[in-house]
Amino acid sequence: MNYIGPFKDVVYPNVDREPRIARYRIALIPQAAGARAIVHLLRSAAVDSQVHIPDAAFDTVLNRIVGMQLPGVRLDRIQFVVQTDEELVAYPIRFNALDLAPRNGFRSRGSKDLAVHIRSHDIVGGSVSFYVDRDEGKPVSARLEKVLRQI
Repeated sequence: MNYIGPFKDVVYPNVDREPRIARYRIALIPQAAGARAIVHLLRSAAVDSQVHIPDAAFDTVLNRIVGMQLPGVRLDRIQFVVQTDEELVAYPIRFNALDLAPRNGFRSRGSKDLAVHIRSHDIVGGSVSFYVDRDEGKPVSARLEKVLRQI
């Protein structure tokens, strides 16, 4: 069974540092290996009459939503989908591994860095800042589009 929450507002700064509002909702889609949380962001002139949400604001908007709604949820269980009037595009979510704090407080000494293996299921919402890989966006599947277009 799919769960699609109501649309909510999130405030973010535009390029001139003025407040803007974006509309989003969270959908939970069951899968064989558990549920996937989909952050469904609307990007249309009807929603934000002043200007479309610029690509550069995706990172800020995504981090605000994850911080409010999905803290502690694994990165590999979160998907970011942006809807314009005519299409839905899924963007990969990335993070900067240098933002991770060492788990046990151990820090390397000297000029050598320690190699660390990091898997996406080790990263959770609220632990690091996420960013949207805008170059790797792809149209969503027909099944997911049908689910998300439900109002």
